[in-house]
Amino acid sequence: MSHYTIDKQQQQQFLTNGYIRLDNALPAKLLNRWQQLAQQLESEAMNAHHQGQPLHGACVVEDPVGPRVMRVDDIFAIDPDAALDLLACPAMMAVARELCGRGAVPLQLDILYKQQHPHPVIKWHQGAPHSRKYPYLNIGIYLDDAPEGDGCLRYVPGTQHELLDIEDISRQHGWEVPGVVELPAKAGDILIQDMMILHGSQPKRSPGVRRTIYVEYRPFDGIIESGIQSEAWAELRRRWMAQVLQRATSENWPQEWHTDYPAKPGSLEALAGEMIANREPPIPAVWGNLPIETQDYPVPEDMKNW
Repeated sequence: MSHYTIDKQQQQQFLTNGYIRLDNALPAKLLNRWQQLAQQLESEAMNAHHQGQPLHGACVVEDPVGPRVMRVDDIFAIDPDAALDLLACPAMMAVARELCGRGAVPLQLDILYKQQHPHPVIKWHQGAPHSRKYPYLNIGIYLDDAPEGDGCLRYVPGTQHELLDIEDISRQHGWEVPGVVELPAKAGDILIQDMMILHGSQPKRSPGVRRTIYVEYRPFDGIIESGIQSEAWAELRRRWMAQVLQRATSENWPQEWHTDYPAKPGSLEALAGEMIANREPPIPAVWGNLPIETQDYPVPEDMKNW
C-alpha cells in the first residue's frame, strides 16, 4: 500500500468549511470489491424481506413503487475483513490520522442506498451534536457517481460550530439556503464532513441506486468526554482500531500513537460479535421537529407528481 496525505490547505479547508472531498481516493480494486458487496447485501436484504425474515442491519422501506433497501448497518459484523481492508487503505488512514488525530477510533460502518424518487428525502439536518472539544467526522465513500442536480449532497459551509433553527431555515429558504454548495462526487471519491455541518440532499432523479459507505470517526477521549456511550463501548472501538493498525502499513500511523491501542485486540470475528452484543445507540442527529413543506422543499415542484 502507498502513503496518502491530506495537505495543510485541505486540512484548513475542512476546518473552515466543514467538509472536503478527496477525489479518486479509493483504490480501484477495493472500490470494485465494495460495489459487489453492496449489490450482494441489497439482494440479500430484499430476499429476506420477501421471506419475512429481515437481514441483520438492513432497513427496507415501502416506497410508493414497492419495497426498496434504504440502508444496511453494521458491515463490520457482516464482513469484518472487508471492513478492515477499507479502514486500512491509505486514504482512510490519512483521514483518521490528519483530520481526527491521536486516539482516533471508528464508531460505525454502514452502507446507505439512495433510490430514485419516490424515496425518503434527506432533509436539512445536523449530525450528532457534541461539545466540539474533539473532532467528530462522518466519512462518505462513494460506490456510485452522484452528479450535480441529481440529489447529491448539499452543504452550508461554516455551519458546523453550533446548532441552528432548522425549521426556520427550511421554511425561509427551502433548499436554497444562502451560501449553499451542491457537491457532486464520483465513484471512488471520499467526502469527509464535520458531523455538525448543516447538510441534506434532494430526491434522486435518475434511475437506479446510489450506494455510499458511511464511517464515523472520533477520538477515544471524545467518546469518554461526552458520557453518552459507555467506556466499555468505547473500548471495543479502540480494539477495532487496533485491528485496523495491524492491517495497515506502518508508515500510515505514527509509531508513538500505537501505544494508544491494545497490542493484542483478540480475534476479529470475536470482536465483531462483542460489538453487536454490546450495542449502544448513537448520538441522534438534529432535524426540524415539525414537517416543513414548501413549493420546492423537500420535494421540488416538478417532481411532486412522479
